[in-house]
Amino acid sequence: MPDRTALEQTVHSLYAARDANDLEAMLACLHPTFSFRIVGSGRLGAMTQKVSNPEAVRSAFRGLVDAWDLSQMKTVQLDVDGNTVYAHRVGPIRFVPSDTWFDTEILDRFSFSDDRMADLTEFVDTLLVAETVGLVAMPAIAVDYSSSTRDSISL
Repeated sequence: MPDRTALEQTVHSLYAARDANDLEAMLACLHPTFSFRIVGSGRLGAMTQKVSNPEAVRSAFRGLVDAWDLSQMKTVQLDVDGNTVYAHRVGPIRFVPSDTWFDTEILDRFSFSDDRMADLTEFVDTLLVAETVGLVAMPAIAVDYSSSTRDSISL
């Protein structure tokens, strides 16, 4: 049975390394067979393609570190189920190339093997990301579908 505290600490270590843009410390948390994927339609191209060989993972993480500042996000919940950790993160993120900030939520699912991260599947608002990086056009008028707005309108 995996040690819950050790799994949580590894997740926190990865996030701390990510906040510090320390690619080598991030990679040190990973199992040699690590794979990574952002969940979304294949129409979004490389953004949602699974990467699994060490050089592809390094390249993908380097691209994410260079383009996205997640240092203001907070982990609001960690759940551990056997060798799987679910992390719910919220807060502002910045798309570095355009210095664009927005609030969002991310759910990360980490699978572990030999006390190291073997897989990361990340659930993000892919439409917001695609709009931010210019893959799709932003609507002329922004629509707020936050929970407080949904409560006041009939959908």
